[in-house]
Amino acid sequence: MRLHSRRGRPVLDLEAEEAELLGVLFDELTALLDGGDAADEALRRLNPAAYDDPDAEAEYRALTADSLRGERDDRIAACRADLAAGTRLDLGDPDTARRWIQALNDLRLALGTRLGVTQDDDRDIDPNDPGAQPWLVYSWLTALQDAVVHTLLP
Repeated sequence: MRLHSRRGRPVLDLEAEEAELLGVLFDELTALLDGGDAADEALRRLNPAAYDDPDAEAEYRALTADSLRGERDDRIAACRADLAAGTRLDLGDPDTARRWIQALNDLRLALGTRLGVTQDDDRDIDPNDPGAQPWLVYSWLTALQDAVVHTLLP
């Protein structure tokens, strides 16, 4: 991945393998959203409770679940369309950059929850360790999201 400016607009160039990995991660996120068990910690992290009161929470879910899911589906579809158009992402449009930040955040939340990531995690990852791959992906997603966030900063 490389973030640079092209004609005064921020551009993120991804390697083909990085774009392919994002596609796989979007597939996994969609599968989680489609078939996730309500008790699944990753799904609960993506959709945190808004109220402590069970009745208020049930009403909130009834009123917002479909629209929140639709927004998430739209973001994933738009990010997939960006990737289908090529590995160069023009982030000069704030809505595009914001969409990517939100989609990457969803990917990081789901994977980070599965890995048990906490704020205090500062681990050295041995790339030769067979269990390192998900941690390397999480670290890469973090760097990618950070790069996109910086496109919105003045």
